[in-house]
Amino acid sequence: MEMESKARNLDQQIKINSGSPKVLKGHTSYVMSVFVKDNLIISGSFDNTIHIWDINSGECIKILEGHTRWVNSVFVKDNLIISSSCDKTIRIWDINSDECTNVLKGHTDWVSSVFVKDNLIISGSADRTIKIWDINTGICLKTLEGHKDWVNSVFVEDNLIISGSFDNTIRIWDINSGKCIKILEGHTNRVNSVFVKDNLIISGGSYDKTIRIWDMTSRKCIKILEGHTDWVNSVFAKDNLIISGSRDKTIRIWDMTSWECIKILKGHTDYVMSVFSKDNLIISGSFDKTIRLTPISLFPGEFSVFQSVMNSYDIIPYLAREIINYFDCK
Repeated sequence: MEMESKARNLDQQIKINSGSPKVLKGHTSYVMSVFVKDNLIISGSFDNTIHIWDINSGECIKILEGHTRWVNSVFVKDNLIISSSCDKTIRIWDINSDECTNVLKGHTDWVSSVFVKDNLIISGSADRTIKIWDINTGICLKTLEGHKDWVNSVFVEDNLIISGSFDNTIRIWDINSGKCIKILEGHTNRVNSVFVKDNLIISGGSYDKTIRIWDMTSRKCIKILEGHTDWVNSVFAKDNLIISGSRDKTIRIWDMTSWECIKILKGHTDYVMSVFSKDNLIISGSFDKTIRLTPISLFPGEFSVFQSVMNSYDIIPYLAREIINYFDCK
């Protein structure tokens, strides 16, 4: 049992090394949202524009103009960019022609967040509602009401909408009926960001400076991650890692096995507002008007090279134990 436990723990010994970041400059105000599609980075800014960048060269190749106020959120679905703004609208852009193909109107205040699921756009707004739109027609199909303050973040998993609000709660909604089926309470201040990974809801709070992990089956908070010294503005999860961006100007990387912070990335000179990850890159947008592309590498613990070989070739368990015993005796 002791050896089996030791073997299970080997691949949890992870270290992260970060390389020199690439810094993208071009926005003239705060970068509020970043999204990556293939080899393109899409960013939304308080300068009212959307920039499209080549992820390899770091060059800005297109600037989309049309919003009359700050761009809060961007999302990409196939060849479409969906953006939301403080001008109370959602715009749909063709990524190839650079043209705005539709403007969705209906929210009565800032549109804080957008998410796309199949042919549906889900939007959260400072008017305290969530709207579901048909991406092809631009028609609003449903309006979900229940939050008592701004809806700052929306995410869709299967047939569920997860929303984070300035009323300190997370709500889970049935996307078909539009009904709220659960309210998650625990954050002591507004919820800035929500993300779903492996049946877990990951939420970032503001004044409470925490990240909370919620089990979607039991719908209970199972873990609280502490370490940021200011608001948590954005959370993202990939593989076995959580990436968080904060008003403390740092990005933290957390191991979802140990729930420990295993790396702190510094470099932004102002609030980190949005984080995203693709391949071995962490992409972050900041109040310092820049986007940083930070390469990361995973370095497993002492025995994981042998584990990797054993896993690849399905070597029988007793041989694995013999290798571990050998290194224990060294």
